Amino acid sequence: MTSKKYTIITFSPVQGFIEKSRKLRDLYGSSYLLSYLSWIVCNAAKNHDYEVVSPALINITQGMPNQIIIKGDFREEDAKAAFLTAWKCITETCREWIEDNIKGEWQYTTWKRSWGLWTKYAWEFFWVQGKENQSISDVREKLNQRKRSRDWTGINWQGESSTLSGADAIGKPCCFQQIAHPKLGEISDPRKYNYQQEKQLVTAFYQALSEKLGESFIDPKEELSIPELIKRLITYESVSNKLIEKIKEKFSQDTTTLEPLIEEIAQISKDLQPSSFKDLHRHKDYSQTQQDKGFQGWFHGDGDKAGDYLKKYPEKTHTFSKEMREWGKWFKARPLKMGRVIYAGGDDFLGIFYDKEDSGVKLEPKYCVDWFSDFKSKIWGDKKITVSVGFVWAFPGIPQRDVLQHCWDAEKSAKKNGRDRIALRILFNNGNHLEWVCPWWLLEAGLLSNYWDRDKNESKPQQNWTHIYNDVAVLESRHAFDDDGVDIALSLLKIYFPKHVNVVKNNLLHSEYADLTKTKAGILGEDTIYQKENSQQIDQTKVNKALTNWIINLAKVGFHLCQQ
Repeated sequence: MTSKKYTIITFSPVQGFIEKSRKLRDLYGSSYLLSYLSWIVCNAAKNHDYEVVSPALINITQGMPNQIIIKGDFREEDAKAAFLTAWKCITETCREWIEDNIKGEWQYTTWKRSWGLWTKYAWEFFWVQGKENQSISDVREKLNQRKRSRDWTGINWQGESSTLSGADAIGKPCCFQQIAHPKLGEISDPRKYNYQQEKQLVTAFYQALSEKLGESFIDPKEELSIPELIKRLITYESVSNKLIEKIKEKFSQDTTTLEPLIEEIAQISKDLQPSSFKDLHRHKDYSQTQQDKGFQGWFHGDGDKAGDYLKKYPEKTHTFSKEMREWGKWFKARPLKMGRVIYAGGDDFLGIFYDKEDSGVKLEPKYCVDWFSDFKSKIWGDKKITVSVGFVWAFPGIPQRDVLQHCWDAEKSAKKNGRDRIALRILFNNGNHLEWVCPWWLLEAGLLSNYWDRDKNESKPQQNWTHIYNDVAVLESRHAFDDDGVDIALSLLKIYFPKHVNVVKNNLLHSEYADLTKTKAGILGEDTIYQKENSQQIDQTKVNKALTNWIINLAKVGFHLCQQ
């Protein structure tokens, strides 16, 4: 095709079920779903002889971004038909597998309607097309305007909410009193509602699911919505095999081009065998003490202002997409001595540090800190954009869902506090947390490793962070940091980090227009955060207070992560 039109497509779940994750398997399932649907749309465009500008390397199924840029007049009806057919393959496969394999005192009849509604209305689908010779940036802006308008249909439901997100009625075969017929989607008289009977049926259903799949897939105490159930089931090998057959049936004319997708689906289910998660089962052995279960470190990273870069250089969209997806593939496969990279979809990635049973080595927080100390230069490298990462050191016994939420929040905090940096967060059992945010260049300059305790012995292998931690505690108890407290905070910095006092003082802020791929990010972030109201003048009191808090948090977080 010689058309110079650009078509951009994106989609998102209407109920936010993708980001609601209790288990690692949910994360894999979510990433897998988005990648699978993106791949199908891209493949449909290629089969119509259109060029897929982004994402590049569409044969890499995992981590496919769900904003698709196509060069050419790819019609909305063709794109949407491929998308909805692909999603229908998923929903039908999961529903049919349950009906064939989970037997009990129920019949699967009326719940088909609810599955049908989720097949039709689970996603918002956005399609825009530019005029001849209109730039990618202009078409992207058109997409943003389109996304501001509503493009979804709400699904009415009757019944209890999912224990994971409360998004919709529980995906169960029977809700009310008529046990012989499934009641999800059935219109019933509310006056005859029997909660205890419903609860018994729900319990029996999820017990049967758990016995068939195993607790690593579904806990018998869980009650999931239909889309949440789908996220779990598609990672189960027999379900994925059935999905492959369904895809071949629905897309029979494209069997050859579907081979990469089919191979990927088969591989994912093998990769997600329960045995591959045995090191991560933190709470299954109830005979263990909380301490025995071990700490874990989670990290989530995301490239900074990728959209701004592509808006400035729209002609580099394909090259940039290819570079980031190749990096994601490399990073995902890169060995991690004490942990694993869970997914890496270009500039978006998630990973975990944990004790590995076969290593015989206990995970220490210092290992994680050291790993991040050269992350920017050696792992991220010289990319076109910078990267922000949130790292959470989680105490034993904290639900994985809470840890993951803190992980997302820490990454957002890194961006909010200036980008091109890492937010190090300590998460305690009571839900409280400490956080310290540091630009990459300062971490790589050895700030944490150059800590001096009061002995001032540089050759001492283990520095005692208790000294600065106790000093801060005493000073806080005496309200020494009230007002801005910057002089006292800087005095602490001079005592314990003498090599870095001037470095810190001279690199506090960066301009909002700064290109952080070429200049140092300010330790406290962007200058606009500290401007006086209705003025471009810097409010020094705000800066001083922020610097004081930064030094206090350095002492507290450093104590938990670096004390040996």
